[in-house]
Amino acid sequence: MVETLTRPLRRSHAQKREETRGKILQAALDIIVEEGMRSVRNRAIAKRAGVSLGSTTYHFSSIEDLIISAFQTWSQRTQIGSNPFYQETSELLAPFGEGSVPPKQRASAAAFIFEIAVDYVLDQLTRGRQDRLLELAFYHESVRYPALRAMLHQEWQAQLNILASIHNAMGSNDPDTDAMLTAAVFRHLESTLTLAGNEQPNKQLIDVTLRRHLAQCFDIAIPG
Repeated sequence: MVETLTRPLRRSHAQKREETRGKILQAALDIIVEEGMRSVRNRAIAKRAGVSLGSTTYHFSSIEDLIISAFQTWSQRTQIGSNPFYQETSELLAPFGEGSVPPKQRASAAAFIFEIAVDYVLDQLTRGRQDRLLELAFYHESVRYPALRAMLHQEWQAQLNILASIHNAMGSNDPDTDAMLTAAVFRHLESTLTLAGNEQPNKQLIDVTLRRHLAQCFDIAIPG
């Protein structure tokens, strides 16, 4: 009888701990976006999360531990598998398996990939602007923390693997290098236009840049 009564209490305590941990991590992410990584301190986070100061040191052994855990939380929310660009290109190329798109169909495939690439970058810079700020902050902070740097490299490699499969399907003779170039173009557009701070990103710049890049990679003219 006693055992039956104590089990729900134990679950409740565990849930409360998890809720407190979640509040702390969300507070850390909010502070990074609004005030920058330098403001990630136990006292500021506790105040923002509405928890005791001791809660932050209870759940996280150091600021490094907290920042790395915040990155993991953010990364799980923005998993590559749920990225619309990768989802739509995967659906487009799925009928061809591991082979390449037939030459006669590559022009239409290239045009479609270009369109969803533009939409993807625009979405990253509008609805996903806070994520871009977090991405930049974690990128720079990884210089200090090897564990964070390793996680970033793992995430980037997952992106490169998918981009390489796209270039392979489009007939590239060096899909890995083309994947690196495409990732660099995406990252440069996202970072520079995020830092520009404009309410509306420069769609013409995105359009011209991606059209030229993808046309060169696919060796196919993409109509403007």
